[in-house]
Amino acid sequence: MANIVLLPQIGISEESAVLTAWHVKVGDVVKTGDHLFSLETGKSSFDVESEFSGSVLALLAQEGDELPVKSPVCAIGRPGEAVDLPKPEAAKPAEPVGAPAENKPAPLLIERPIAEHTGVSPRAKRLAAKNEIDPALAAPTGPDGRVLERDVRALIQDGVSRTPAANTTSPAPAAEYEDKPLTTIRKTIASRMSESLQNSAQLTHTHSFDAANLMAYRSLLKEGGDLAGITLGDMVLYAVSRTLPDFPDINAWFMGTSLRVFGTVNLAVAVDTEKGLMVPVIFGASNMSLLEISNEVKRLAEGCKTGSIDPSLLSGGSFTVSNLGQLGVESFTPILNPPQVGILGVNTITTRVREVGGQVKTYPAIALSLTYDHRAIDGAPASRFLQALCKNLENFTTLLAR
Repeated sequence: MANIVLLPQIGISEESAVLTAWHVKVGDVVKTGDHLFSLETGKSSFDVESEFSGSVLALLAQEGDELPVKSPVCAIGRPGEAVDLPKPEAAKPAEPVGAPAENKPAPLLIERPIAEHTGVSPRAKRLAAKNEIDPALAAPTGPDGRVLERDVRALIQDGVSRTPAANTTSPAPAAEYEDKPLTTIRKTIASRMSESLQNSAQLTHTHSFDAANLMAYRSLLKEGGDLAGITLGDMVLYAVSRTLPDFPDINAWFMGTSLRVFGTVNLAVAVDTEKGLMVPVIFGASNMSLLEISNEVKRLAEGCKTGSIDPSLLSGGSFTVSNLGQLGVESFTPILNPPQVGILGVNTITTRVREVGGQVKTYPAIALSLTYDHRAIDGAPASRFLQALCKNLENFTTLLAR
């Protein structure tokens, strides 16, 4: 009997995922560990590896399908082997009239209107163009009303006529735009950012510090073998992890009627990926060395970009750091990652001037932008945290010695 590959459980809260790409086709020979297909959830994207060796006997879903967890996705076995799909649970017999109702209310049967078109998959576009068919005529079956290849193929089988030729006497102008459907991750980001701004009282303070000593220490590390990969951003993360314990109300979650204060710093770090923003967590950052933090943030970022990140590492942070300094941003207003009380924005290096001994001198400065939930803390303690953080960064080697 062939082996049936099921949609894996991805994280505790995920109930479904979108199959975004197949990496195999029927007839391919695979071995354990080969990539079979890619999935996308509201938090991340993943490549699913085969747990079996053999030939791909059947693909049981198409690209763009949103599948519940444990759904059959494909079959692997010996050529000619039978594919026996898991049988759905048998329907319960109807209750006789007058029978007592169960505690659980009966499900409602709702007639669902035809979904609006929110996009056409690339494969569907190619098939429609090849057959000169307007994909807008298709009944979409993909997630969020997306037209898939199978929908266009159904049009062809139904004998839908080709797209009529354009009116040569008064041609309509060509469209200058394209409606691109949002990815699952983009929808999640949009929802969480809107929720964050609507449900909290956010305020941002910006302080700057003299980065001359920090940059000098970074130059020294470049000559240190395995320490050469430590960046200025890693050093900011280390300083944050050592400063927050002195300001516990910022290393916290706002729970509505209480403040959940964390005993360790679980530092969330914003990571830019092709799929969208992801925020993995360095758990126990306040107990790590500078080198350990540097290595861990690189490991987490790589996992986010390749889609191999463990979903459990994408939640549970007590404070977030977002670094846009490498993109030349001089100041920005980071948005809180609820229910966290604070998020720190790290800006680029700028040259500033000050008077020293009657002379005007320049120095490299880095601005830090702290957004905090004013429901949880006031402006004064938030500012004192920024002051302490800037002082620790200006005296970084002293901080390391503590």
